Amino acid sequence: MPKKARPLGILEAVKKFGWPEPGSEIKSVELLVGEPCNARCLFCCAGASGAGAWRPFAELEAELARARRRGAWLVTLSGGEATLSPDLFRLAARARALGFKSVQVLTNGLKFASPAFARRAAAAGIDEVKVSLHGVDAATHDRLTGVPGSFDKAMLAFANLNAAGIKASANFAVTRLNYRQMPLYARLVAGRLGLTGLCFMFSFYEGDMLPNSSRLSVRYGEVLPYLRLALEYIRRAGIKIESRMISNFTPCLAPEYENIMIDWGARGAARSGHVFKDGKRRRAAEFYAPRKAQLPACAGCAYADACYGVDRSYVSAYGGGEFAAVPRRRRRFPLKPLYP
Repeated sequence: MPKKARPLGILEAVKKFGWPEPGSEIKSVELLVGEPCNARCLFCCAGASGAGAWRPFAELEAELARARRRGAWLVTLSGGEATLSPDLFRLAARARALGFKSVQVLTNGLKFASPAFARRAAAAGIDEVKVSLHGVDAATHDRLTGVPGSFDKAMLAFANLNAAGIKASANFAVTRLNYRQMPLYARLVAGRLGLTGLCFMFSFYEGDMLPNSSRLSVRYGEVLPYLRLALEYIRRAGIKIESRMISNFTPCLAPEYENIMIDWGARGAARSGHVFKDGKRRRAAEFYAPRKAQLPACAGCAYADACYGVDRSYVSAYGGGEFAAVPRRRRRFPLKPLYP
């Protein structure tokens, strides 16, 4: 069994790794290193799990350099399953050499069940790992990932990351099979595991999610009471929120949590944010246009100048009856992220 060690909290990680102080803007780039994967997640928006090839190192290195010149200080290596890439540690070391202050990895955690792999990651300069954990028990998580034993390996991954001195975080894909576990998940991740980073991600209806949507999709209105309970636990427990932690949601459904929602809209006027992905820099509104659209109910909403709207496939499945214009934006929030 790996040596038991206490997880790094966000403020400890800032001090240890020299990250910009809380309150600073997160300037980041996500680098898709390739499509192969060793899991078979039912909800995967990429689809064709395990298919595809790894991108050439020279191509990825050039993207790292471009992102660094644009001011990015955080790079996230993702896939597919980034830990399978033969260039993972080489890419991490190159990112460090280019001056990135933080190198993150998004992963299903299977490779990090090996203590030696976690130590190699730390030596290469990887300082944070976000492990996908989709339930509070093996039955739920293993069913969603399609890999027996993946829950136990995720638990080992957290222990190994702690022992290697890497900051660990957790991501939760919200589906019909697990949404009622959200309050218990907050207790598990933030309470028992002691992690300060977690994210609730609502599905895009793409890839493998499409053929599985009849058993996995769930309305926002059904999920919202459980999401509120999870967030209230975090508030009452005094757990620090690192950054925005609700993905693919809309602020009209829960305006009090607008400030911890990711990818709902640009913070500037007229949706002026930008997305840098796969070597291209585009206006965020253009990036989300194929996926999201405002509804007639959005007219007159206080968020209309910034919000990208609702996932188009969600509207096709459930309609737009849950969404209504908000007359004015709130200025007081029960939770405030350290990195806004």
